[in-house]
Amino acid sequence: MKALTIRHLRDVTIGAGLLFGVAACTWQGLKPDTGDSRTLYLSGHSSHVSDSRIAKIAAPFLKASYFDIDLAGLAGRLSEEPWLTDIEVARRFPGGVSVHVADRKPVAYWGPDQLVDAQGHVFKPRTRPDGLVSLNGPETQSEKVYAQYRALSGILAHQRAYLSSLTLDTSGDWRARLDNGLELRLGREQMAERMQRFVQFALNRSAADGALADAGYVDLRYSDGFAVGGTRTKTASRRGQESMG
Repeated sequence: MKALTIRHLRDVTIGAGLLFGVAACTWQGLKPDTGDSRTLYLSGHSSHVSDSRIAKIAAPFLKASYFDIDLAGLAGRLSEEPWLTDIEVARRFPGGVSVHVADRKPVAYWGPDQLVDAQGHVFKPRTRPDGLVSLNGPETQSEKVYAQYRALSGILAHQRAYLSSLTLDTSGDWRARLDNGLELRLGREQMAERMQRFVQFALNRSAADGALADAGYVDLRYSDGFAVGGTRTKTASRRGQESMG
């Protein structure tokens, strides 16, 4: 059984010409791999997956001879770790393998037990951080939902108003909720225009304060205005705004 050594590397870029020369020399001097050790070179960083965990995952793959190491298989196995992204695996002459990893940056909750990262991808870690906003919808639409969240949040931010959740339901309708508990019914199209109208005629006018003070929802699916209805329990929360920056 081959011994496994872990070394840490700074990320480096090797010029194409130099790389070709090294490869040519290596190929000319190729010998059977009979060594009894392997070196795992690690770069990047993960706060959630330890070096020893990465080494444990890599160890079975490094039992093969140098040119038979299943790099794609190792990369695929590492990708099963929910927190890991930017995974790169390569051979490192004469008998090692280099692995680069990074942590996903969670930006929102997705459903009851998942997270969305900064690229809009859904993943499911064993634990979830506190203080994020809630997004929901068909999982295949996670990038679209996150992009829509950012667009609508940008419209509200000038009024110091913040979304605590955004949902795309199976019928294609969008619903948002402000951090004070007020629900916004946005419909299926023209979400930005409807949100801008809400800002202009509701958040920018003191005359609307009374109507919105205890309202449960604002229905923005009208071409020339909006409807106010229901009641709500007031809350005071800006959860997740710092995390979504």
